[in-house]
Amino acid sequence: MSAASVLGTVKLEIQGLGIIFYSPFAAARVKEGEDYLSSHYSNAEDVGPHIRSGTIVGFGTGSPGTFVLRFFAGYPEPETVASLEFKLRLGIEIRDGTLCVRDLYDLLQWTGACPPEQTLSLDDGFYHVTLCGAVPASGILGDNQTILVYLNHLPAMPALKVDGIPTLCS
Repeated sequence: MSAASVLGTVKLEIQGLGIIFYSPFAAARVKEGEDYLSSHYSNAEDVGPHIRSGTIVGFGTGSPGTFVLRFFAGYPEPETVASLEFKLRLGIEIRDGTLCVRDLYDLLQWTGACPPEQTLSLDDGFYHVTLCGAVPASGILGDNQTILVYLNHLPAMPALKVDGIPTLCS
């Protein structure tokens, strides 16, 4: 296996307990100023369909704070997966050539504009999303914590087993 190529890095300061990924088409129906979190994204019955269809894909971080998301194409090496304590596999659909990375709490009072420094350019299609990480050296979740994000292009949305709200760090 060869090393995955680097796609970019997003440093994200979050107030909530999670991060969302989406392509702009997936959030187009969310109205400006709407509290989408409370009405459509607060329990497993609401979140599950989003996760399985790859629209607004959220995962728990276990803490607010600063997260450094390093994006790679492909899948992680088995040694990388084995060496890190947190692992999660999700999927996403990209239609607009853009992946947005936001604080889960942005869904409390939605604004459709995603800051450019929180976006990545990707080919349209479906992706397996593999998240890997560990507790930072400080021992405090969210203390400039690195999350490795691997995006592997697929011909169709991967079948995902979702029990509850996906959590990376717990």
